[in-house]
Amino acid sequence: ASPGLHLCGSHLVDALYLVCGDGGFFYNPSSSKRDRGIVEQCCHKPCSLNDLQNYCN
Repeated sequence: ASPGLHLCGSHLVDALYLVCGDGGFFYNPSSSKRDRGIVEQCCHKPCSLNDLQNYCN
């Protein structure tokens, strides 16, 4: 398994742009549980690139 990534705030958004490309992604920390999940998953705990891809549109 690849080492986990700790990504918060703008670093997390930048990583999502890289992983998801032009398709965009779900990220709005103040709205739904799905969106907050990525902050939980990648900022508070390490996550993988596969985890990031789960949030692509």
